[in-house]
Amino acid sequence: MLAEIAAAYCGERHVEDFLERVGTTYPQPRVIDTTRRKFWYRDDLDRAMNIGAADASSGIGARFREKIREKRNGGTA
Repeated sequence: MLAEIAAAYCGERHVEDFLERVGTTYPQPRVIDTTRRKFWYRDDLDRAMNIGAADASSGIGARFREKIREKRNGGTA
């Protein structure tokens, strides 16, 4: 996905904020087509946010899964 979509996927309000965190919080793009066209894979971003990891018990992904679980159970955990 392009930087704009990747930023939204990660919950960043601005693309610039996302790009500042690339290399630290978020991974480097997997495909660099040109200097302006860079592509991130969803799997790489998920790994950076601990979403979908079976053994991840903390972090953004764990909190997200807990909120979804609460919503599905009608507000109870």
